[in-house]
Amino acid sequence: MTSYTNQDNIKSRSEVRTVTHIPTFPTDTTLNTPEQRVRFELLRLAFFTLKLRKLEQQPEEARKGKTEEESTFEFHCSLLRHAIFQQVLALIQLDARDQAMQIISTCRAS
Repeated sequence: MTSYTNQDNIKSRSEVRTVTHIPTFPTDTTLNTPEQRVRFELLRLAFFTLKLRKLEQQPEEARKGKTEEESTFEFHCSLLRHAIFQQVLALIQLDARDQAMQIISTCRAS
């Protein structure tokens, strides 16, 4: 059995801190350029669209059952549709409507 000393723990922590820096990734939590914001909003749109597609592709038998489960399923789908709508509105304001529609059609077709 190997025992680790406090010195080993400090050494491993310092190694973790020396991770290479990715220059294209923002170091703070703000999106600095409109292009960064558009990319972020497009990524969110793709996530919500794929999540909705996954829910809708569940077999009909799995969705049917207790009325509580059916209403939960419909509620989740409704929330995702609303999130997608809000993302499209945000992307229209950022002048990225065509990209948004392309992502939605690609995600629905896959």
